[in-house]
Amino acid sequence: MNIKGHHRIREQLAQSLERGRTSHAYLFSGREGVGKRLVALEFALAVLEAKDQRDTDRVLKAIHPDFREIEPEKSLITIEKIRGAQEWLSLAPMEGRRKVLLVNEAHTMNREAANAFLKSLEEPPSSSIIILVTSRANHLLPTILSRCQILRFVPLSHREVKEILIEKGVDPSQAEEIAALAQGSAGKALDLALGKGRELLEYAQGLHQGTLPPLSPLGQRPWKREKEEVLKLLGLLRTLLKRDVERERGSSILWEKHKLLARLEENLYQYNLNPQLTLEYLELKWRTLE
Repeated sequence: MNIKGHHRIREQLAQSLERGRTSHAYLFSGREGVGKRLVALEFALAVLEAKDQRDTDRVLKAIHPDFREIEPEKSLITIEKIRGAQEWLSLAPMEGRRKVLLVNEAHTMNREAANAFLKSLEEPPSSSIIILVTSRANHLLPTILSRCQILRFVPLSHREVKEILIEKGVDPSQAEEIAALAQGSAGKALDLALGKGRELLEYAQGLHQGTLPPLSPLGQRPWKREKEEVLKLLGLLRTLLKRDVERERGSSILWEKHKLLARLEENLYQYNLNPQLTLEYLELKWRTLE
């Protein structure tokens, strides 16, 4: 697998496996899109002693009998999924010595599912390794955190993000620009480069540069009603402001904009405000600060 960065964590996992000192449960924590799940899959392949491309393909396609991955459906991991995984964990490995359960976006477990999952962490099967992957460790129960070995993934470097973009066929000059806005997230960079996040980027650049018309043609786009997309937009604007500060363009207006973004982000997280109304307020307040 072609994985960029995280050399210290990957070496730590390899050494623990080589010395027979693996933990029964790991928590891979870090920003979205930095490669946590890829490293988890790489570790799973090593645990399962994948010998050839056929074994690798079966794990990556989640059809290996000793590997299972849980992911949220409609932004939620339910207790039914957890109970199914627990039943699977209770069975002996079919092909090797161990099994691997990967729980992606573990923070999306509802409280009922999280409480049920604690049993697997409190009484882990000796033949299994559990890997939780999350970008929001603070949303997990403290009792879950305390029962996992926590590995914290740092953002990728600008160079690593740029290399990933170029390998995906992005023009080098465009890759340079997008990598600077990606905040160390290859996933975010690919979204911006390959279309999914282009509207967000155009909106952020237009608002930041003062070229966004009062009645933006993006005004009715569905993403403006989605909390996660609006949060991504706030992150893009924060990055653009940071670049201004680094280029010695700092001013009291810049800091007021920073405070505005931080306040809106906090309100979206804590009080579940309407994303579209939040964005409309942002645009109005931003123009006032100009």
